[in-house]
Amino acid sequence: MKWVGIQLDVELGDGVVFVRHPFVLAGVEPPGDPGSLTIRLGDRVRFAPGVIIEAEPGKHSVLEIGNGTRIGATTHFHLRGGSIRIGAAGEIRDGCVLKTTGGAIEIADHCFVSYGSMLHATEHVTVEERTVLAERVTLVDSGHDTDGGDVHWALQDVPTAPVVVGSNTVVYANAVITMGAHVGANSQVAAGAVVRGEHPEGVLLAGAPAEVVKSLGDD
Repeated sequence: MKWVGIQLDVELGDGVVFVRHPFVLAGVEPPGDPGSLTIRLGDRVRFAPGVIIEAEPGKHSVLEIGNGTRIGATTHFHLRGGSIRIGAAGEIRDGCVLKTTGGAIEIADHCFVSYGSMLHATEHVTVEERTVLAERVTLVDSGHDTDGGDVHWALQDVPTAPVVVGSNTVVYANAVITMGAHVGANSQVAAGAVVRGEHPEGVLLAGAPAEVVKSLGDD
């Protein structure tokens, strides 16, 4: 880390277990302005093999993981500035990618993120407590506007708007929750749904684009 100008600070709680030490890597940006990576792990955090923690030079990044949370094999934390904060008593299963580009990912206590899910925050992605993201779920708070011209798509505007998944919600496999979406608490998002906009609490969302199919309180 030092040769690319990243200051690494690590704080470990009691009983942290590394089945195999994670790979702590500098990203692809060239060395330049000083940056930092702060890692704070609570008590009894467990890392399976192959976890990657990647930070970009010249950025200030924070990774925090709460007490008793388990991180699955080959999970990739990619911090291009910003923060990833995961609460206590949760689980991030194998093959997940959590990426920040100056934004913040916040996953509250008692959350479960299943195999191959992807979260990307340029502004803010929030997963409230007791929420489940099933296999290969995507949460992303940005998009890529293109104007039909020859300007490279990566050089065009990147609009952003926060994403929120309310507490005690179940998001089923392959769902995509897009820029600006807000899923109300105690809801379900059907497999393969594409969620945009704001939705009330206690409902089933399905379709592409997703709509309220029913209230979960209905008989």
